[in-house]
Amino acid sequence: MFEHTSLLNRQNRQPHRGWAILEQGSIGIVVVIVIVVVVSLISGMWSKKDVAIESSNYQSLVSSARGYLKGGSAGYSFTSGASMTGTLIAIGGAKGMQTQGDPASGSATLWNTWGGQVILTPVATNGFNGGFTVSSAKIPQDACISIAQQLGSGGTFSAISINGSQHTDGLVTAETATKECTKNVGTTGQNTLTFTVSS
Repeated sequence: MFEHTSLLNRQNRQPHRGWAILEQGSIGIVVVIVIVVVVSLISGMWSKKDVAIESSNYQSLVSSARGYLKGGSAGYSFTSGASMTGTLIAIGGAKGMQTQGDPASGSATLWNTWGGQVILTPVATNGFNGGFTVSSAKIPQDACISIAQQLGSGGTFSAISINGSQHTDGLVTAETATKECTKNVGTTGQNTLTFTVSS
């Protein structure tokens, strides 16, 4: 009797066939969602890091230009932005930033994190180059908003331009930057920020 009952139980039990396709599919979807979330978090952290680095770079360029390039009563006596930028690189005033060309030549160029050129250009007022601009191109929309708002609230610059829109008081709010910074084309930023230093 006992053997017969045991045999019936074994016959009625279905054999274990592993995970069903629905279970495997559900786990696959969960794994994909987790990967997407992790990648987006990492991307967001990289974006914040790039913004912090570039903001610091622009402020450092301003300090270096004031310290190395201002020629007393002659001001910033350069004939072009290429010459001023190349000279600052040759002097060692652009450390930590990407350069192209021979730094010692005086004609090397300066580039930001996103592959846009950074140029320092003397600004003439009444025939005297008493100030200069720092212009940076190809900035992504999110970075453009962050940088313009951060550097536009500190009073460091006498004027700020976002894609040609001038802010002659040097102040930019997050709302204004959001309206004036344009969206990317694919992954390439389309924004140019220009910071004016008056002395």
